Formats: sequence, C-alpha cells, structure tokens
Amino acid sequence: MSQLSAEDEVELQSLLKQLLQSINDKIAGAPSAECAEEILLHLEETDKNFHNYEFVKYLRQYVENSLGTVVEEETKNLSRGDGQHAVGSGHDTLIHAVTRRTRDSAEYQQMMQTLKNTMIMVVESLINKIEEDQLRKEEMLQEKQHSQSNSQYTDNCSDSDSSFNQVRQTAFAISGQ
Repeated sequence: MSQLSAEDEVELQSLLKQLLQSINDKIAGAPSAECAEEILLHLEETDKNFHNYEFVKYLRQYVENSLGTVVEEETKNLSRGDGQHAVGSGHDTLIHAVTRRTRDSAEYQQMMQTLKNTMIMVVESLINKIEEDQLRKEEMLQEKQHSQSNSQYTDNCSDSDSSFNQVRQTAFAISGQ
C-alpha cells in the first residue's frame, strides 16, 4: 500500500486543507513563522481534537496498511525468544525493539519516501491553488474598481450631457424668441 494513487493525492490535499482551516486561528495568531511551525510540531500535544482530524486518521490508516505486517512479524519474532531474536524481559523493551526493527525495514523506508514525495506534491499543488485564488480575487477587485471608475466616468458624461442639453435648450429658447 506504499504507493499512493492520484485519487489519494486529491484526497490528501482536501484533508490537509480541512486541517489547516481547522487550526487557522492557532497559526494565524502566531507572532512569527517559527512560532507557527512550533505550533504545528506540537499540535498533537496541544489540540485535543488532533486524532479526530480526517487527515490524521488517513495517515494513521496509511501507516497501518503499510507497516502492519512488518510490526506483526517483528513482534512474533522478538517475543518468541528463540535465541537470535530474543529480547530482554519487559513490554517496553519489546516495543523499542519492534520500533527499531520496523524503522530499519525496507517497507518503512519505502513508505516514508512515498509519503514525503506525495506530500511535497500535495502541498505544492495546494499552494498553487491558493495563489491562483488570490490572483483571481485581485483581478476581480481590479475589474470591479475599473468598472466603478468607468461607471463614474459615464455618470459624469451623463451629467455633462444634461448640462449641455440644458444650456442648448436655454440658448434655443432665447434665440427662438
């Protein structure tokens, strides 16, 4: 499951956008980019809803699908205690050994590389969409301002025409007498 499809990328982009919108207030309130980065790095510790975000749920499922069998195999091998795979007593020791072996596995390396490459594309695409939206908003604002200035010019022309017509009618009335 390490490979992500185009549909997965679109879904990840949508989920990341939802996450960023959900935590926008926290990030926007940061006094600097470094502080915003720290907020993101510690989001799990500071946001009680962290594990409820769909983006986090998606990533958790992706990791489970990618590494679940590796973790199960390493756990079986290490807990068997058959000499070469034996681990010292204690649950924590087993967890550390399984974690270390899982992180050293080819599956973990492949999953991380795929996830990194995919997230780079997702973030770049999201940034491009945001920039395009911003440009569109600016263009619409310029068009609106241009339209208003043209309308103002037309109004001024109408006022001038009215004034001119009044002067012409007055002149015609005077000359017609």
